[in-house]
Amino acid sequence: MANKTMDTREGEDVTLKCRFNEHYSDREYSYYWAQQSPNKYDNVAIKGDTFNPNYKIDYRPNQGIYDLQIFNVSYARDNGRFECRIKQIGSDNAIYEDYYNLTVLTPPQPPLIFPGSETTATEDKKQELTCSSVGGSPDPSISWYREGSTTPLAANLIYGGSRDMQTTSTLTIIPRREDDGAKFTCVVWNRAMPESQRLETVTTLSVR
Repeated sequence: MANKTMDTREGEDVTLKCRFNEHYSDREYSYYWAQQSPNKYDNVAIKGDTFNPNYKIDYRPNQGIYDLQIFNVSYARDNGRFECRIKQIGSDNAIYEDYYNLTVLTPPQPPLIFPGSETTATEDKKQELTCSSVGGSPDPSISWYREGSTTPLAANLIYGGSRDMQTTSTLTIIPRREDDGAKFTCVVWNRAMPESQRLETVTTLSVR
């Protein structure tokens, strides 16, 4: 079954629904929810029992319902992939599976450009411009634009992987004499921000 994607924010309550048409007796089948993140893989519920006071199970297997309710969502605890599984007792094979990628939304920090707001470059010599933004959940997109153009420039993007790490985008240019004074804008966005909002910073090229 394809992964479902769900966005939430710190402090909210969410319900991850696990629904199935056939009804599997709890005397013959085991039910559990597990969570997977980069640093752990843990069971969070077995049948009707949970292992965290912020989790609650709606356990009605005779009605095809095995939902996980999460209260007071937190990034540290809940950001990651959740799995609902039903297995026949005595077997390792799951007869039903459901997956959620739960993203606890956090906006990224304003971007920074290296070398800085002014970049001194040498004509016909390769020059790298690096834009970075710390944090953000999910990892932010970072795009480069040259002043006067709405077409993003090709750049090398490296995702941070968590809201404590920085995502970076490196733009490589070969400056010409006519590029002296050109402005390059770095634009950062993720789903925690309104569609109309962007974080931007600019560097001006000085070609020697």
